[in-house]
Amino acid sequence: MKYALWLSNIKGIFNGKIKLMRDHYKTAEEIYNLNEQQLKKIKGLTEKDIASIITSKDTWNLDKELFKLLEQDVSFVSMEQDEYPSKLRNLVDAPYSLYYKGSLPEDNGLSVAMVGARGRSAYGSQMARKIAQLLADNGINVISGLARGIDADGHTGALETMGEGKTYAVLGCGVNVCYPKQNRYIYDKILASGGGIISEYPPDTQPIRTLFPARNRIIAGLSDCVVVIEAKEKSGSLITADYAMEQGKDVYALPGRVTDALSFGCNYLIKQGAGVIVSPEDFLKEFNIFCENSCSQINFFEKLLEKDELLVYSLLDFSPTNLGTLVEKSSMNLVEILEVLGHLKQKGFVKETMTNYYIRCC
Repeated sequence: MKYALWLSNIKGIFNGKIKLMRDHYKTAEEIYNLNEQQLKKIKGLTEKDIASIITSKDTWNLDKELFKLLEQDVSFVSMEQDEYPSKLRNLVDAPYSLYYKGSLPEDNGLSVAMVGARGRSAYGSQMARKIAQLLADNGINVISGLARGIDADGHTGALETMGEGKTYAVLGCGVNVCYPKQNRYIYDKILASGGGIISEYPPDTQPIRTLFPARNRIIAGLSDCVVVIEAKEKSGSLITADYAMEQGKDVYALPGRVTDALSFGCNYLIKQGAGVIVSPEDFLKEFNIFCENSCSQINFFEKLLEKDELLVYSLLDFSPTNLGTLVEKSSMNLVEILEVLGHLKQKGFVKETMTNYYIRCC
């Protein structure tokens, strides 16, 4: 863990460069032990990157920094650990590591992301709280970003339940920084209720506008579907919805009047094919049917697919999986995998979202 923590904190080395190095060396410890000449052989690393990596080994105290993190009651997990959320692993731009306070969502639990306008209407606030409470009452987690408005309403609604569903906040700053400050009560209550505060950014990272769009991919990634409650034409909520659709997940929107600026984003999503929320109860019913169908599909497809096709299909999810990952997890070689994927695409079970990345279609 201490090597992964070091790798996550090298100045100027972000997610893309970490992935470059891990394409050659699987563990942070291996990367830590590379010398300058070995680093120069990794295509994509600049002289500046290499200098930063070498310098960081002299200035970063592995044991001291890990102890400092634990002293702040902050947990850390990287892709090298089993505890890393499985729903994030196959994202094209998955974060290498996460910091969190409290807990992470369980891999086998259902989660819904709720996002929307900060300056929402009283109607939007009421609907967000009611939907979130109904979800949590039925054991479904609510994921959001702790922002003002709909995010706060979603967390609050989930916290008002006596059910088993929890709520998790993904931040665009360090997990020990409550932003905005007026949501401190929600922040504290999330932790007291067994939920979690999550970020890919190190503790003490201050909220900067440029950090927030990237955190939306994690909100979408941790969820089984995304609900948008009121959004203007240019809204961060639409970024989350886009991430969800790229990941092959369903998006639902609360419709509104065409003359209402807060409803433009939702009505646009509905026009693009998003599900319509008629009522909280109807949405819950539709979501549960979707999940029940997903869970029973493998049994149904056993009658429709050949043995090799079923194996490959079982390795896929509704978020993109890389071709290399399929080869690694199966007993087939590249040529065999590509042949099977071709059959699955012809039958309509699999879609190639971008070159060498595949998702289930049903």
